[in-house]
Amino acid sequence: MDERIKEFDLLKGLGILTVVFFHAIFYNFQTYDEKIKHALYFFGPLGTPVVVIFFFVSGFLAYRSYKRSPFHFISKKLKTFLPPYLLWSTIYLLIQVGFASHLSGPYDLSISNVIYGYLFATIYLPFYFIFVLLIFYALTPLIFKTNLKYLMILSLASGLFFTALYYMPQYWNHSIINSTITYRNPLIWAFFYLWGMYIAQKRDFLWLKKPSFLVWIGFFFSYAGSVAMIITVPKLFHDYEAYSALGPFEYLFYCFSLPIFLWISHLIKEKKYSNALSLFGNHSFDIYADHILIIGLTLAPFSLFVNISTSANLYIQIFSGFASSIIALMLGIFLKRFPKIYNVIF
Repeated sequence: MDERIKEFDLLKGLGILTVVFFHAIFYNFQTYDEKIKHALYFFGPLGTPVVVIFFFVSGFLAYRSYKRSPFHFISKKLKTFLPPYLLWSTIYLLIQVGFASHLSGPYDLSISNVIYGYLFATIYLPFYFIFVLLIFYALTPLIFKTNLKYLMILSLASGLFFTALYYMPQYWNHSIINSTITYRNPLIWAFFYLWGMYIAQKRDFLWLKKPSFLVWIGFFFSYAGSVAMIITVPKLFHDYEAYSALGPFEYLFYCFSLPIFLWISHLIKEKKYSNALSLFGNHSFDIYADHILIIGLTLAPFSLFVNISTSANLYIQIFSGFASSIIALMLGIFLKRFPKIYNVIF
């Protein structure tokens, strides 16, 4: 059996904590006062590279675990992801139907809309990751023995093209492709999955190397470009999360930040606090599945005193992010004691 890579656990731990805090803090972002908004414009891009961490790690582990037939590989992935995906999509569907008056409005329960929601992971928006990942798993047997380097070049170009196609027209108050479709476009995320496969193939583990000077320059340049685009684009749709995650400069920021985050995870893996971060990494999928529900339950008591549903409160939402992270982790650890239940739920 291959040795577990602690750097990946640390990365996933950092990633899932960032996801939870991002979703908690940016809930009702448009209702913050202008000072808080402008502060978050600067910090927002720092949180979004965690998206590609999961694709990179998934690509690496997929390459390393592909040892038998395509059918065995794909069926194993489906057995892992489909039960919790279907279960949690149903839970979030019922929540949207039952609490429609407190959320974004009545949910369209037509058969076609519900089927569409399950097929394309639109019932629970963060599950776009699983939708895209299952496509990559299905394609893995086809690309396993191909020249991954050339595919990476093509996928990098396609990622830049499609993020620009989403982002640039909004400078003229137009939208060609909305964020829902853009998030689910595999051609945006393929580069990072292929990068993980390529590193596993070459066994040239980049987290063992200090990033070069050019990588650091690219990191700061692309971050500055990301902030500049967020500040200057007209806020036509009030979709801050998409603004911070789907811009072409942010896409470059993903590319330059990944080797830096990997290297940092290698530097801290022997530190005492790294074990706590690894624990979150080990339960990253558990937390990813249920954290929106837990954030909602954490915010609910505050609604008795502050109308969180219509006006954001930064301090309450930071607390919600912290509490939700701990509760979600504890739930995963507890249910792990019951493998049959755990394997269905998570």
